Amino acid sequence: MDADPRQAPPNARSLGEADARSRRQGALAYLFGAFSGVVLLVLRREDRFVQFHSLQSIAATVVALALGALLWLFSFFPILGFLYGMALGIYKFLLLVLWLYLLASAYRGHRTRLPFLGSWAERQLV
Repeated sequence: MDADPRQAPPNARSLGEADARSRRQGALAYLFGAFSGVVLLVLRREDRFVQFHSLQSIAATVVALALGALLWLFSFFPILGFLYGMALGIYKFLLLVLWLYLLASAYRGHRTRLPFLGSWAERQLV
């Protein structure tokens, strides 16, 4: 009787296990922002999926902090400062939504590229 070609040999590591590990670590790259991105960037040099999400997480954290600091500074201006303060609140909410989306997307195994930052991360992988 022939063996089923869909079954892997008993001692072979299944591809699904490796993919699941990469997906978990790709999501972990976003969990603590740039900190977890840097740690995984160093620890998982051989995994391009994890490397991409780590680089994108680092870049997104730097850009998010810079834009947040700029909005925070503008909120102290007289007359229009309250508008910047409201914009900062909306910005924080949108950042939370984006962060959850990127985390979930990486966990599902998708390589979601942010505009500009995603292409920068791809170029760094070469």
